[in-house]
Amino acid sequence: MQTLYKPRFILKALFMAVFLLSLQACEEFEYSPYEVRLDKDEKNINQRNIGKIQALPLSPTDTLRFILTADSQGFYEENSELVQQINKNEKAAFLLLGGDVTDFGLAKEFKLVHDDLKRLKMPYVAVVGNHDVVNNGKEVFQAMYGKFDISFTVGRNKFILLNTNYLEFAKTVPDLDWLENELKASADFDNVFVLSHIPPKNTEFGREKAVRYIQLMSQYNVRFSLHGHNHSFDYYFPFDGKVPYLESGATEKKEYVVFTVIGQNVTFKRVKF
Repeated sequence: MQTLYKPRFILKALFMAVFLLSLQACEEFEYSPYEVRLDKDEKNINQRNIGKIQALPLSPTDTLRFILTADSQGFYEENSELVQQINKNEKAAFLLLGGDVTDFGLAKEFKLVHDDLKRLKMPYVAVVGNHDVVNNGKEVFQAMYGKFDISFTVGRNKFILLNTNYLEFAKTVPDLDWLENELKASADFDNVFVLSHIPPKNTEFGREKAVRYIQLMSQYNVRFSLHGHNHSFDYYFPFDGKVPYLESGATEKKEYVVFTVIGQNVTFKRVKF
């Protein structure tokens, strides 16, 4: 009788072994490239880092330095080198990432870039790019970074991050009513910086949106309109010539921009490595 049950026990033991291995494997492998499974430090990155920035012991009269880079999409080796370069050579309060964190909007890509940028000796804040919202990227970006349109203040400086991915949001963005309300509330600040991925000179910004955006920049005396998207550094005074526009090179170009703010005096340097 015992020999009749032995094979059954062996099969049961094998089944349990396979089941336990599968439980271990599910922690190591993705079920799908589109799943959004995040660790604690990969959630709500922007708001958490803004909290760190605002907790810095900076008085309104202190010199403020911040760094701008953009388009880290798929340039993992260069991203790692960028972090090493900045950690070794720069003392700044924070870094702004001007969109296109990823190429295909997949959680794995976002995680890989964050794995590098979280090693910075300073917090970083990212604006959404057009590549970040393909596939299920909208869901991933919101889970990892939070709202598409946000603002924060440091001393007497205000930073506004604006979603300008016109085509990927069915021509409903940028939300210029929200932007104008943010600008109206900025009258008491020495400097206002607006960061978005796509600059208004590109057709992907939306022709009809670009006209009003440009007017708002001049009307409210924005200090800088900052962008990524075109992968090359550019600095220009378009349209009415009142507001400087600056586009950061992609991280693959091994460069970034350091801004120095002293009261209402704002200067920048382009760093190549």
